[in-house]
Amino acid sequence: MSHTKRFREHARRHGVSDDAITRILWSVQPSVKMDLTQPEGVRPEDRVVGYVGGLPEMPVHSTWEPGDHFVACLDLAAIPRQPLDDLIPRQGRLLLFASPGYHDTHPDNWLAPVLFVPPGTETAVADAPVAFSYYTMREESQELLERKVLTVLEPAAWDLLGWPESDPQLEAAIEEYGSLVPDAPVVNREAGGSLDLRGTQLNHHDWLAVYEEEFRETRERAVAVVRDAPEKFDELHARALREAAEASGQNTEPYLCFAEVAEANVFGPGDGEVSWMIPHDDLLAQRFDRIEHSYFS
Repeated sequence: MSHTKRFREHARRHGVSDDAITRILWSVQPSVKMDLTQPEGVRPEDRVVGYVGGLPEMPVHSTWEPGDHFVACLDLAAIPRQPLDDLIPRQGRLLLFASPGYHDTHPDNWLAPVLFVPPGTETAVADAPVAFSYYTMREESQELLERKVLTVLEPAAWDLLGWPESDPQLEAAIEEYGSLVPDAPVVNREAGGSLDLRGTQLNHHDWLAVYEEEFRETRERAVAVVRDAPEKFDELHARALREAAEASGQNTEPYLCFAEVAEANVFGPGDGEVSWMIPHDDLLAQRFDRIEHSYFS
């Protein structure tokens, strides 16, 4: 059973209409929002799910490429689930790195190093890579980001593809769900934490700026079809994502937001958002070797 069918059954059990369910599945992205805390500031009630910066614990035969910033380690088993599945495994650890050109708009610099560490993998604390610096004209160790602890801020949040005030049908669907289903996720369109797992972006350079209205119109046509044939939702949604990717002019396949950090909270000065974008089909297959960067300022 697909994650969308599981969510539809969950919502139906609480009396949510099929039309509302389809609109939510089409235009809502699940998100777990996390905050950064100094190690000495962690409280007993905080849910710790990983750390940012410092030296990572890596598989013994893996390589930390010179120039890459180690950003975060996520303990996937510690991250809470919600009814709308974020499609990220809940075992092992994920190591997020940022390439030195994470803020560059050239496609050659988009590839983002991400490492999935399955349970039972032999690991060791890695040494920072050393490389020749043309600024100092000598060998330099990789600069480390400040070590902080990741704690859960909002365990189950929904980020909306578009603005609810310009989409009354989606707003009504979310209100219907919230009135019928206990512990409905927090709806937060803006970045709510220092690190968000999943979230709102689709493709690079935010295709919604040029495709939002068409995507919504396609959704409403799908709502009518799915009333009688709910099994067609995944096919219709995947097709709409592909059309959106083609309209963006940046990709031949749709990308979804995998993770996002506020630049100032992790890298220091900067007012941008650093994102890791994953192909839609790779997320379904839990494959993490083609993740790319996207940067917004």
